[in-house]
Amino acid sequence: MRLACHAPMRLGPLGAVLGLCAALAAILVPRGVALAQRPPGFGHNQGVNPNAQLSGQVHLPILDFIGQDDVCSSWVEVQNIGCEYAMAAMIVWGEPGFCPPQSAGPLKVECTGLLRPGSTWNLTGAQVPTGSKGGMVFKFSARQLNDIGVDLGEDDVVGSYLCEVLFFNVVGDADDYRRFKKAYNEGLTFEGVPLDRARGTGFLAVDVLRQCPAVDTPGVLVTSKYNGIAGDHLGATDPVYGGYAFYVPLVYAGHSGFNTLIYIQNGGLQCSSLEIWFQHLDDCLRASICDVATLAPGETYQFDAADCVGPDWVGNAWVRASQPMGIVADIIGPEVLMTYIGEPTEINYTFDPSTPYTSPGNQIAFAPLIYSEYQGWDAGIQVQNLSPVVAAKAKVYFLDRGGDIITTLVDWICPRGSQTFFLPVVFDLPGHWVGSARVESQEWITPGAPNVLGPNIVAIATLVKYSDAARTQIIEGIAYNLLPEHKIFDWQIATGTRGGLESGIGLIAIPSLFKDTRKAGITSELAITNVVPKPGFTDFAIILYDQNGLLDFICEKLNEKQIEYIDFYRWGYLNNGFKGSAVISATFWEHDVFDPWGRFERNLVGLGAMAVERSRTVLGEDIPGDEAAGERGISFALADIRGERCLNGPAPFFDILCPGVPGAPNDPFACPDTVTARCLNCPLPIPDAGSANARINVNVPPGCRIDDMNIRLDIQHPAVGDLILRLAKSDNPPGALQFRNLANRVCGFTSGMQAVLDDDAAQPIGSVCPPAGFAAYRSQNRQLDGLTGVPARGEWILRVEDAASFNTGRVNDVRLEIALDGGF
Repeated sequence: MRLACHAPMRLGPLGAVLGLCAALAAILVPRGVALAQRPPGFGHNQGVNPNAQLSGQVHLPILDFIGQDDVCSSWVEVQNIGCEYAMAAMIVWGEPGFCPPQSAGPLKVECTGLLRPGSTWNLTGAQVPTGSKGGMVFKFSARQLNDIGVDLGEDDVVGSYLCEVLFFNVVGDADDYRRFKKAYNEGLTFEGVPLDRARGTGFLAVDVLRQCPAVDTPGVLVTSKYNGIAGDHLGATDPVYGGYAFYVPLVYAGHSGFNTLIYIQNGGLQCSSLEIWFQHLDDCLRASICDVATLAPGETYQFDAADCVGPDWVGNAWVRASQPMGIVADIIGPEVLMTYIGEPTEINYTFDPSTPYTSPGNQIAFAPLIYSEYQGWDAGIQVQNLSPVVAAKAKVYFLDRGGDIITTLVDWICPRGSQTFFLPVVFDLPGHWVGSARVESQEWITPGAPNVLGPNIVAIATLVKYSDAARTQIIEGIAYNLLPEHKIFDWQIATGTRGGLESGIGLIAIPSLFKDTRKAGITSELAITNVVPKPGFTDFAIILYDQNGLLDFICEKLNEKQIEYIDFYRWGYLNNGFKGSAVISATFWEHDVFDPWGRFERNLVGLGAMAVERSRTVLGEDIPGDEAAGERGISFALADIRGERCLNGPAPFFDILCPGVPGAPNDPFACPDTVTARCLNCPLPIPDAGSANARINVNVPPGCRIDDMNIRLDIQHPAVGDLILRLAKSDNPPGALQFRNLANRVCGFTSGMQAVLDDDAAQPIGSVCPPAGFAAYRSQNRQLDGLTGVPARGEWILRVEDAASFNTGRVNDVRLEIALDGGF
């Protein structure tokens, strides 16, 4: 018998904050066929979760300097991704000096105004003080001090008060800065304010745009851009060898006219020692240490690779330190500047790449944007092997705009080394002028030896435009970090029963969006890629914010592996002078996966984005210098903005109804009034002094939320007073289940339980023993009432625990009886 299933997925409103909120998981059916002779999770990331690399504090290793020269101007673009209004404070440092206690401490503190959810504040001009080499941005709530339980004698706005405290306390005082940073990291109290509550919910998405004078040509400007560094990008302590380590995958020293400057910012609380190692592209054995330095907290140390290696040298570097670090690399050429961020090393004491202690990479990495060789661009992918033990066999697919293969390249990469894969210039031939790329680390064998699983990798894309196919002159260039699986999509068809937002990313923050050629002189372009290989389509909305909040949205659609490139200068819809931000939100996706028997398993989604900013000119009109700067969009999950205030937050509440998308009136996927869902694995035994998990899948359209839930129980046990009943939802993203106690050891040694838990009932459970005849009783502390407003769709778990010995039992049946509202 064939089971026909249809499970379209929608990402509804993001919450009151972004103008969108969500219904999440698909109904998940266990897969019938497993891959033979593969360890669990082989080749997969076990789901997608970018959250660990997002934070309320963001490190900016380089601002107004290029090398040791304070000659650049910086735009720090700070976007609020959260459920409530926020503020941000930027602490900046000057050039590095002594370690504490002689350390000079921060140079200045600058603060934003009120940041509405989704909107961006641009710190530029006088708000990036002269002499700012590096900085850090900290998020604060815009609520009142009294709202977070702080009484200092008079009320104030949390962010404003802390900004004032920082200005007077930490400027020029490295010790007070250390105390503040420790309190922020650990949720402690600083100057009478508990920073775990002062931080608020959500996080910051930060980009830095820099404009600097060209090295070789006076009067010419070059530009570059990078993502602020947060969370796991600051590294993790090696539990065996101690310290932290980081990779800089692409380093030039006088090669092809390029040189690399490495900027290292101390993100820790103590002064750190630094060691910088360099490894030539094809030399697997003779890495050399080139510099040892010390660095005070917050300060940035720069190193020119040409001072140690070369000439005509290309390879990679790695850094060892005793504190967490943020690392940025500038690739400097004749009239070009390209910037990317360094990656932490992988810590893995097994030979299985799917079970590292920690890793910034996966076996697959995605480049959302390459420019076409037909238009004079060299697209280079620099792949870093994260394993220090085994070589990697890497394959790079270069894809055109429709997802078809242009060419593929395969090469070996040394342990802890890197390798370059080029799609070379053809120039001036007809064809689409954008595409994407994908990198795979593949399993390999040698005769007489065991199979070697593909090591995890990270990668950097460099896009360099030349005046002609002979590479006579460099016109512009962009560098950015590729997206590993955990930040975009669990290749190829997700893991196990996971799908939807566990399989891929449906939300991407774009901190800056410009159409301002007359004043700021900047216009934006946006490349959006659907990386899912399964036939189908994904609908998404580009939600636009000006600097004061939500503005509007535009609907888009992409088929599998397609890329769309948007030049906002050509969009008359946006007025010239527009400065704002965006959130890309998947609204509906149809990439169904079926098992070999035709039964529906899951539905996939996976979006990536690349934002390009063009200074002083528009697309297609070249001027002297490097006018192009770009960086990947910042992916995030609904868990990052979820909170009680999301449902009643400050932003307007509306649904996105794109043409033809389910959700319109008379939609067949509209919410029913009620639904009853039965246990899938009942009857099941209750082991002595153990527990049984009854699993119930609620298959309703996304967006349907609980108005009222009752639970019908049929449990057989000789001593009901031994039992504890708990309920949880297996929600997105994966994590610890949050169980609600429904009944805790009621009715002593009476036998059996046939009851309906209904928080509208007159009597609590345990008031009549034994509970029989399916009479209605309230749950303990009315826990079911707390589910009002929760998305109903997904898997629910009723855990029945036997808290005493000498008896066993059985869960005969469990049913969830749910009254629904229409959600959003």
